[in-house]
Amino acid sequence: MKAKLFLVLVLSVLSTQVDAQDLLRRIGRSVGKSVQREIVKKAREKSASQRCHVQTQPGSRKQEEPQQVAPQPQAVVMQSRDTGQNIVRDTTLNYIDEYGINHGGGILIGGILWAPVNCGYHATDYPYGKLFQWGRKHGQGYGAPYLSDKHDVRPDKTTADIVPAPVTPAEARKHPNDFYARSDNSLFNWTRNDMKLWNQFTDDGIIFKNKLNDPCPDGWRLPELFDFYNLTKNYSEFTESHEGGQKGRWFSGPEPYGTDVQRIFLPAVGSRNRDGYSANRDISTGYWSLRHGGGEGLIWTLYFGSDEVEVSPYAFPHEANAVRCVKDIPDQRML
Repeated sequence: MKAKLFLVLVLSVLSTQVDAQDLLRRIGRSVGKSVQREIVKKAREKSASQRCHVQTQPGSRKQEEPQQVAPQPQAVVMQSRDTGQNIVRDTTLNYIDEYGINHGGGILIGGILWAPVNCGYHATDYPYGKLFQWGRKHGQGYGAPYLSDKHDVRPDKTTADIVPAPVTPAEARKHPNDFYARSDNSLFNWTRNDMKLWNQFTDDGIIFKNKLNDPCPDGWRLPELFDFYNLTKNYSEFTESHEGGQKGRWFSGPEPYGTDVQRIFLPAVGSRNRDGYSANRDISTGYWSLRHGGGEGLIWTLYFGSDEVEVSPYAFPHEANAVRCVKDIPDQRML
């Protein structure tokens, strides 16, 4: 185990001229896959011995107990287009975004309440939501500069201002549209390595939202590993949204995917690499979790494209990915 982790870290150091996310994903398909399986196994063993604490408000619908992860999630091909019909909103908690717009209640999937839209979403300006560097309060739009011309796809109203890292979190909060790219003084992080920028977890693993930096609205937080494992038990093929034509996937959690079950659509937002280049809109994307693995290249994300869906710990905080919030439940523990 230690030898494999060491190999991952050595290769990441040697990757200064290679996109880190692509390199680590290739490693993840070989040596890194066995590392991931060991980590996931431990997480599942721990979750089996714990029960998630889900509070039910008076008069509200009782929330389900999250179930264990299905070993082999399957993508389901639909013969007709999914228009989001038959999705029931939970009115116990509305999602009110950074612009003050109320998007209504969340969507309850396997006992976990998911936000109805991505963080930073705006119907005309940021229809996919914004891209966030890990641990930052503010996100930026997808746009120039691009990794190549082929990635100039459906840019947002504004794009990021690319400036060199490092910077303190407090300084970053003063400049919401700055993207802090790698520099000679900061190869793998936009700030000093800090596991608690989004989650000031306690010694016994209780999730404690860091309100200074968490971009989710009041009552919501970044997903934990269990949230992603639960959500990705079942999902659709890579498809096109009925609203706006974004490409992505529907995720239905414990229930086999279909138009008669609870589900959310996650668009393929794309990403911004650590040099500040946007890429892969409508092709692939990463969604951040609050889980930091300790090393600067060991942050957990939900990653998917047209041919794969995986929850893996191979992202750098320099990178900018999407965020989909979940309900912040008091005294909930990490895996």
